[in-house]
Amino acid sequence: MVLASAFVCYQAWQVQRDLTKAEASVDDLTAAIDSGDAAARKQAIMDLQDAAQSAEERTDGPLWGALTKLPAFGDDAEAVRALSASLSMVATDGVGPLSDSITDLDRVSVGGRIDIDLIEDLQDPVSQARSAFEAAAAEVDNIDCSGCVGALQPRFDEYVERVDEAASALASTETATRALPDMLGASGPRDYLLIFQNNAEIRATGGMPGSWAQLHAEDGELEMVKQGTAGDFPMTAQPVLPLTDEEVAVYGKEISTYFQDPGFTPDFPRAGALWRAHWERKFPDTPIDGVIALDPVAMSYLIDGTGPVSVGGTTLTRQNLVEELLNRPYLELDTSAQDELFKEAAREIFDAITGDLQSPVDLVRGLSKAAEESRLLVAPFAEQDAAALADSNVLGAMGGDSETTPYVDIGLNDATGSKMSYYLRYWADVRAVSCTGGTQELEASMSLSQAIAPAEAAKLPPSVTGGGNYGTEPGSQLVIVRLYGPAGGKIQDIKIDGKEMKPSRDLQLDGRPVVFLAMILETRNDVVVTWSMTAGIGQTGDGTVDVTPGVQPGNKSSSFASAC
Repeated sequence: MVLASAFVCYQAWQVQRDLTKAEASVDDLTAAIDSGDAAARKQAIMDLQDAAQSAEERTDGPLWGALTKLPAFGDDAEAVRALSASLSMVATDGVGPLSDSITDLDRVSVGGRIDIDLIEDLQDPVSQARSAFEAAAAEVDNIDCSGCVGALQPRFDEYVERVDEAASALASTETATRALPDMLGASGPRDYLLIFQNNAEIRATGGMPGSWAQLHAEDGELEMVKQGTAGDFPMTAQPVLPLTDEEVAVYGKEISTYFQDPGFTPDFPRAGALWRAHWERKFPDTPIDGVIALDPVAMSYLIDGTGPVSVGGTTLTRQNLVEELLNRPYLELDTSAQDELFKEAAREIFDAITGDLQSPVDLVRGLSKAAEESRLLVAPFAEQDAAALADSNVLGAMGGDSETTPYVDIGLNDATGSKMSYYLRYWADVRAVSCTGGTQELEASMSLSQAIAPAEAAKLPPSVTGGGNYGTEPGSQLVIVRLYGPAGGKIQDIKIDGKEMKPSRDLQLDGRPVVFLAMILETRNDVVVTWSMTAGIGQTGDGTVDVTPGVQPGNKSSSFASAC
């Protein structure tokens, strides 16, 4: 018994040493990738594989299996076993296929042309890596380490989060490698409407389309043909596309008469179709193959790959780009100068992305991050592009009637006529609390506030506050929040700061209940909204919550575990 205990302790110590070595190898690998040191990258991968395989071998036998049954340390042993097996998959089947491809990324964009052949060559290794990371994630996702002792619990949770993020990013990258060749003109010229969403005047898709550009793609060569502002598209007397009665009730006709307002809906395919209709009225001889939307937060992510960009006498970096494009212009410049600055910024960043990159790896990371946060959105009109992008996050499609998944959406729109959304802060949370007869009950909460004191807000210029032109006191902001419940479900028990709120009417959109809230924000104090929902019958799976992205980096969307 003493010898057995000693052997177990020795094995545990060896596993800990293996995992520590693996962690150090990951750091070495990251540094080698960032520095472009191929020899160091190869060595780091070998070290990672050796350490991970050693840990897996030590935790894969019957003795370690017996440890997982112990009442005191069973969950710890099971977590270590799962982590070791998962890490071995990552090291052997995940990192390996990508290693040789990283060097090729240096040639992906040269002199304004994207190398389509190189992108196609990436398809297989990226697909192999995605499969490995998804298998690695599945190995640990269902392990409960909440009762693990010491430092194991936070380190295990961090590993799970990182491998899940990597699996998701690789799925997006694989989709991109399959969609990009045709979208870049491999099978014929393409034209796109590129919309820059201004998060300082929030819309459900991200922000008001303050400026736009036409992109032309042919055999990998990209050209920014022309640029303009939303003012180039005057209000139409009639909707540019027919609206359903439900759409009119939820959004008003403005969603289809103002170029600034298709983003009222969080459903980007619908918004893209409306923008396309505006474009065709203005430029009937120039059909477009898709609408692409990007916000300044996404642009800040891309700066990591391009390197700093000089615009208007200012050097834009990851740290200052959002402020320099979403706040300072409205404090210091008149409308005409603002428009010129935005045009220059769009062109300079475009030229940087399509030119010689500082770090292609960081550009790919930035694109993936932007897509995951719904800051990079695509509405493709060509059938093959739509097929290649099917079910990907970049489409920005609202969830519909699902057999098992309860979808919740929260869309925010500024109604102040201002750039006060730069100071808007918010978060949302949804959880399932019960499941009876195949129907889940959900509870939700949301907090909204301003990140500026009232006295400071009152001193802001009308170009930021809106000057009260639409009925909101300067320094305050009016935010329209639309809550979309699961298809076939209900929204009830709505309270604002604890006070019950009765909707003036019941709204539905494509089988989903909708509630409209008008929120006045005047101070730094949180305004808290709570509500409950009933999911549709049979929606017993985990749920998703999609929330409008704002000026702060990060993903406000989330998921919640099923109560069934």
